[in-house]
Amino acid sequence: MQMHFIFSDNVTLLFDFWTVQTLTGLVLSCLVVLLLTILYEVSKVWKSNLLTRVLLTLPVTPDSTSSPSLISDTEPNFDVTSDPLFPGDNAETVRSLPVRYAPSTSWWWFLHSSLALLHTAQVFLGYMLMLCVMSYNAAIFLAVLVGSGLGYYLAFPLLAKYPKAHSL
Repeated sequence: MQMHFIFSDNVTLLFDFWTVQTLTGLVLSCLVVLLLTILYEVSKVWKSNLLTRVLLTLPVTPDSTSSPSLISDTEPNFDVTSDPLFPGDNAETVRSLPVRYAPSTSWWWFLHSSLALLHTAQVFLGYMLMLCVMSYNAAIFLAVLVGSGLGYYLAFPLLAKYPKAHSL
């Protein structure tokens, strides 16, 4: 196996049955890898928005900025008005984030489980794309790069769907 990038239409991707030997097969494989990379970028935004929904279903009081059950006895209470990261008007923006109450903990567990499954799928897809790049085929590598850029470009407007009460 070569350990440098090559431009060739003869490549095996991920599995023995995904062997490409023609230019048409290489173009179709690049298209599949490009779409998988776009899906990976969209899944990162989807995970961020789902994480926000999970955090918004935590039962918190409207006058506190963090749930008392999440703070240990050794941690000081977080006051958003005295934090240098949120000076002036930003403190009001943080306090104006919508606070929702979960009607039951089963909804929170459903969202949390969905987030865990999405994270697992995202890790799986990321490793599959990494293995595609490790085929050292330059066309596949370029397909991953273009798919990543295109996926981020398409998914970035979806980040504004929910106000973020967290940072990733």
